[in-house]
Amino acid sequence: MDFRPMKLKDIKKVRELELSCIKEYFSETIENKWEDLPQEWKDNLGASSPNHFRPYLESGLSFVAEEDGEIYGFIFAQMLHHIADCTNLVWIENMGVDPIVRRNEIGYRLLRETLRAGRAAGGEVAHSMIEQDNAPSIMLHKKIGFFIDRRAVALMDLKDPKLKL
Repeated sequence: MDFRPMKLKDIKKVRELELSCIKEYFSETIENKWEDLPQEWKDNLGASSPNHFRPYLESGLSFVAEEDGEIYGFIFAQMLHHIADCTNLVWIENMGVDPIVRRNEIGYRLLRETLRAGRAAGGEVAHSMIEQDNAPSIMLHKKIGFFIDRRAVALMDLKDPKLKL
């Protein structure tokens, strides 16, 4: 499996995978059915939507897991500047792994690649969007060293000299 920066040519496959992950999450957490959501909402969901993906793609902090031309995982991240007393904050918006290859450290490796690239680009802190009821995601973030409390954001100090990425 190759872990590499996301490219424009990946967006179609990443979009399909991201939407399938969102549909999966919706089926477990909301009362509405995917089919009942307005098309405009569905078109704008996720970081891969046409209105949202450019800053993530151009950041150099978004990665894919690819094997034999297939995308099995993705992570969307970008550097934000001068946010919450932080000059350079690595903002992780969304990540997903194809269900057929989950629990094979693909999410871990994608997250680690983003954090490494973010730290190399001057990132001081990483914030990752995380759902409080997503136990596998919480465990993944804790495994890599994020601090998680009751908020929907996991935190990591990228300047910590003890940090091992």
